[in-house]
Parts: sequence; C-alpha cells; structure tokens
Amino acid sequence: MIEAVIFDMDGTLVDSETVSAQAWHRTAATMGIEFPEHLIRALIGRNAVSGKQLIAEHFDGDEDLAERAFSKHMDDFLEIADTSLELMPYAHECLEKLQEAGYALALATSTHRLRAVPRLERFGLESFFTTLTCGNEIERSKPEPDIFLEAARRLGVQPERCAVIEDSFNGVRAGAAAGMHTFMIPDQLQPTEEIAALCDAVLPSLAQLPAAIGACRTK
Repeated sequence: MIEAVIFDMDGTLVDSETVSAQAWHRTAATMGIEFPEHLIRALIGRNAVSGKQLIAEHFDGDEDLAERAFSKHMDDFLEIADTSLELMPYAHECLEKLQEAGYALALATSTHRLRAVPRLERFGLESFFTTLTCGNEIERSKPEPDIFLEAARRLGVQPERCAVIEDSFNGVRAGAAAGMHTFMIPDQLQPTEEIAALCDAVLPSLAQLPAAIGACRTK
C-alpha cells in the first residue's frame, strides 16, 4: 500500500526544464561551443556534480570548460526564469488532493537546496512537503536511487510503500532502482520501451496522478 509520494521538482512540478534548455542554447552561443540536444537531454535529472562530469566527458575531459559552461548556464537560467518560469499544469490541485487523501508528501530534487527552496516559495509549494532532499545532500546523483532512498528514510516510510513522480529518464531509473512505485509524467522526453517498463503508469499530466495512485493503493 502506498503511504508516501515523493516528487521530483524540475519538469515535474515546475516547468524549469524548458527554461533550462533555452539557457543551454544561450550559453553555447555566448561561449562559441556546440551543445547538442542529446547532451541537454542527458543532463535532465542530474545534480551539479554529475552534470559537470557529463559535460567534461563530452568535451574530451575539459573540466575547466565544463565548470565555466555550468556557471554561465546558471546565470542564463536565472535571468530567463525571472520572467518565464511557470508551474506545470495542475501542480497545486494535484498536491492538494494527495494531501487531503492522507499521503505523506516529500520532494527529492537534484537542484541545490539554495536554489530549490526559493523556487518552491515562489509558487507556494513548500508547505505541502514534510521533507525536502536536495542534490547537494546526496553523493550519487540520479539515475542512482540514493536521493529517493534518503527521502523515504527522512519520511520514515519503507521504500516499497513510496511512489516516485518523475519526468526524466534518470529519475524513472532512480525510482525503480529504489524499489518504489514509479509514475512518469513526460515533459521534454517521451518514454522509450525500457523507461515505460519501469513505470507503474505513464500519465499525460498531474491531473491524473491522484486517481492513479489511489488505484495502485487499493490493489
């Protein structure tokens, strides 16, 4: 039986992956480098350490370039987000319904706490969550299961009684590896056969999530 629901933030509750992609294109243009779409997609769901490693690998091990690109991207992201960042559709309504149904709610985001908390506060989401686990607090990034296992530990709920809500391939893999019920709501990427097989359900939006979790809870 599902007792707790653990949400990813970026691309799941907040439409930040759209802004992030725009920022990567701006960063690449400013720095005069090529930043292919497959690299942007591969970065979704990763924390800063893992993201920098991936960028460095793409640029033949150039860690200095990766550090500069990551820093420039953050500046570009914050500038664009200041006017363009929005909630994903039905985010508030979904959280309210799950809270009213008695589920414990937690957030597990690859974003650093210093950036995650203001983002939650901007949209009035922070009060929904019992715990918040951030990327800077975890050694291994998604697709490893560490962040979800830590979120469950902080909630005091066994992993098999938790549901993970994700938009990214890395997040889905992490949720499945944690032994949790995993629901995908695609944002930038539609699931492959591999990813779909790891999910309890792939849903079109957050509007369908409370019913899907409720159905899973009664099985």
